[in-house]
Amino acid sequence: MRYILASLLAALILFSASAQASGGGGGGASPYAKLETFTVNLQGLTQYLQLDISLKVADPKIAESIKGWSPVIRHELILVLSSQNGEELATLAGKKKLSGQIKAAINKVLKLDAKEGVTDVLFESFVIQ
Repeated sequence: MRYILASLLAALILFSASAQASGGGGGGASPYAKLETFTVNLQGLTQYLQLDISLKVADPKIAESIKGWSPVIRHELILVLSSQNGEELATLAGKKKLSGQIKAAINKVLKLDAKEGVTDVLFESFVIQ
């Protein structure tokens, strides 16, 4: 029994050291990039949309690239967001469609495809008024 416990403890220590050496210890760069809050008038000018977006990226280096391209990305997203219809965005399908449009617009700016660039769009807040 003592041998089994000692073996388990040794394996745990080796696994922990291996995870730290390979960057699995949580100290690496984040695979997410947070954008500044967007507030835009929606199509028809009677409603507005305010949202916070985080982007999941294929490589943490892409998050740095997003910061560098921020003015162009914000411009493209304002065009995408302001062309939306509030009734459509109120549905789950509308939000998913918008997510895909945002991902495509950013990857176009970065000249990357969905596997190399932005892989997912996460809405942290989504207010239509």
